[in-house]
Amino acid sequence: MKRSWILNTMAVVVILTVFLVFTSSNGNLLKAGEQPVKEEITPSQPEKSDSNNGSNKDIKLTESQRKMNECNNDFACNLFRTISKQKHGSIVISPISVSYLLGMLNEGADGETRRQITDVLGLDGSVEEINKYFKKMIDEAPNVDSTVTIKTANCIFNNSAMHIRLIPQYQADMQKYYDAQVDMLDFTVPSNVDIINRWCDTHTDGMIPKILNPQEFKADAAMYLLNAVYFKATWTTEFDPEETRDMKFTKQDGSTVKRKMMHLETKAAYGKNELCEMLCLPYGNKGYSMYVLLPHKGKTIQEIIQSLSTQKLEQMRHEMTTSDVDVLLPRFTTDSETALTGVLSAMGMPRAFGIRAEFPNMAQDHKDDLFVSMMKQKARIEVEEEGTKAAAVTIAEMSLKCVLLDEEKPKIVEFHAKRPFVYYIIENSTGTIYFMGTYCGN
Repeated sequence: MKRSWILNTMAVVVILTVFLVFTSSNGNLLKAGEQPVKEEITPSQPEKSDSNNGSNKDIKLTESQRKMNECNNDFACNLFRTISKQKHGSIVISPISVSYLLGMLNEGADGETRRQITDVLGLDGSVEEINKYFKKMIDEAPNVDSTVTIKTANCIFNNSAMHIRLIPQYQADMQKYYDAQVDMLDFTVPSNVDIINRWCDTHTDGMIPKILNPQEFKADAAMYLLNAVYFKATWTTEFDPEETRDMKFTKQDGSTVKRKMMHLETKAAYGKNELCEMLCLPYGNKGYSMYVLLPHKGKTIQEIIQSLSTQKLEQMRHEMTTSDVDVLLPRFTTDSETALTGVLSAMGMPRAFGIRAEFPNMAQDHKDDLFVSMMKQKARIEVEEEGTKAAAVTIAEMSLKCVLLDEEKPKIVEFHAKRPFVYYIIENSTGTIYFMGTYCGN
């Protein structure tokens, strides 16, 4: 009897011990009728599998760098919006590639030219602060997700035939903050364009095999600044190639074409607003994602583009919830070449591209002579069942202002106003517009 009492007492002690351990590790017990709270998976805090835990590394930005990043995203939206107004059909751009190249130009600029560059980028920090922000992004972006390949490269080719030499401080900062390769190259040898193109080919894994045609390689250019960005990632949940089918795809004008459509049933972050539905398709360990914005019927992609801003995108992301989604996405490849001189001028930095450009901090013996004579980007994206590859090269050609003056010599042209035209009247000393109008013959 006594032995039975002792055994019962020990059993109670064991039960109480287990109870106390359970409550200490799990917090308060649920009240009667209360349901356990499940942690929601959001795009900003993606769920990681046990096998991948710890393989992601967030980029830690200071408060000022975080604000710069928001501004840089606004620049990306503005750049995309401006380009989409000028180009129709499928396009692809890399805003960050343009940002890096503008950062390199900003270091060499001064006065109104620098002010316009930083205004367009939306960055109001010092040159050093901007450089440090871009360096952090260049250095740390490849380490965010161990399953994703992302590479950035920068280069400056100086024209040895014109004895162009960088100011030592500028060269040191380009190497310190942008890891820029600096080389001398004889631009008067036409075949040397292949050296520039091989650099592009190498740093984009063959996706952008060349940036300049032989006729674009100028013997009298002072230097070429280049940035290359390369991205490669597999989907976290890959599409099955056996489920890819030819299906009708409705174009913007209402016509239909056959396209290869990939199919996937998955749990994914999904949301919608008055303009569109938005789906998040993560890559690898979810360090990077593609967000797909699909207009509602009766809405257009132009309406979405016009509404884009950092604040709008962040709001949409945080309102997404994890859902079971049946996905159809076209398998596609897009190539784009975008002239940036007019685009960036329209966005607010025309001074860099004209005779009043100020780049005194770049080249020795040419402190007052440089301007950006050409700027463009080539980009490519490949979206397939396995994942995505994308690359871009952005190039800026620096020339001496004497070249610009030669090009601006008066030429005989015909101006026959025999069709409708626009006019405006300005006050010349200030450029103030007093009147604007059109004439259509009536």
